Amino acid sequence: MCYAVFIATSTPQQTTEFVPDVTKLHLELPADKELAALKDKFTLPYIYYVGADTKCSCGFVFHSEYFDDPDWQDSKASPQALLDLLNDLTINESVEYYCCWDGDWAEPAEESRILNSRNIALDKNYFELIEREFILFKEM
Repeated sequence: MCYAVFIATSTPQQTTEFVPDVTKLHLELPADKELAALKDKFTLPYIYYVGADTKCSCGFVFHSEYFDDPDWQDSKASPQALLDLLNDLTINESVEYYCCWDGDWAEPAEESRILNSRNIALDKNYFELIEREFILFKEM
C-alpha cells in the first residue's frame, strides 16, 4: 500500500511528468474518481496529487533523527522538494494538504493541524506522513 498526498491551492499550478531517476517531486491532476472523493476535504479549488521520486507519495517519508544517517542520504531529495514547494506556495496563499493510503480518498480526515512550512526543517522537525491527516500550511 502506498501513501497518496494531495494539495489544494487557490491558483492553478503547473503539472509535471514523472521521469524515473530524475524527478524529485511531481504534480498531477487527480483522476475523476479521486477528485470526486476528495472534493469535500478541501475548500480551495485546485487539487493536485503530489508524487515523489518513487512516483507515489511514499518517497516523502523521512524522519529528521536520521538526517545524518548514511542509510537515509538518498531519501532526502523528495521530502526537501516538498518543503520547498510548500514554502514557495505559501508566500502568496495557504495550501491545504491531505494524506491517505492510495485508494482511501473518500475516507474522512481523522487528524487536522495548521503548520507554517517555514518553521519545518528536514534536519530538525520534518512532519511525518500520517494517513487520513489534513494540514493547512500557511504563514503565521
